[in-house]
Amino acid sequence: MRRAASSNDQFTQFQEFSSFMKKVTNVDQADEEKLHWQAKIFWSKRTWEATIVEQVPDEHIVWRSKAPKGHVDGAVSFHELAPNLTRVLVVLEYHPQGLFERTGNLWRAQGRRVRLELKHFRRHVMTQSLTRADEIEGWRGEIRDSEVVKTHEEALKEEEKSGEGSKTKSSGSSSTSGSSGSSSSGAKNGRKDGSNDDSKDSTKEQEEASR
Repeated sequence: MRRAASSNDQFTQFQEFSSFMKKVTNVDQADEEKLHWQAKIFWSKRTWEATIVEQVPDEHIVWRSKAPKGHVDGAVSFHELAPNLTRVLVVLEYHPQGLFERTGNLWRAQGRRVRLELKHFRRHVMTQSLTRADEIEGWRGEIRDSEVVKTHEEALKEEEKSGEGSKTKSSGSSSTSGSSGSSSSGAKNGRKDGSNDDSKDSTKEQEEASR
């Protein structure tokens, strides 16, 4: 499993966020596009509803949210830098409402909180997800304009077919190279005497040139 797939699959397990993030207390996923979040902010709680606008497996997730005390729109993207290295980029646009939220925004408290939570996510992926990568099955479907255009089951079938196709292609390439190797060997055997003559002629030419 590629690291980009591992990070993407873990990120789509929204209901597990409260198990390793400090301030997220609960995430309820009503369906593939709608999520209800609950977080603890100092001594109070905040809730909001997020809608996934676009989701492409192993590439990006874009969402919009709404809440009475302000909302956050954002996107997360996954970039595979090497077979064992993936960069996860998160861009957020925070719209505070109310005195408490606006004051916290002045001190950039929300930004610091998000960076800390992302460190928890990275630690969770490196210490937990990678050790049981085969057990994690993220949502592999595709969402466009807040609508599911490809279900999880359809995506899995396509990935299975793609994997089988690559194996068949690899096997066919091996057979072809083997047959061409036999033909090459046959050509050498058929032209053995001629090849020796050519080599002698070239040797004579080199000797005459040296003289």
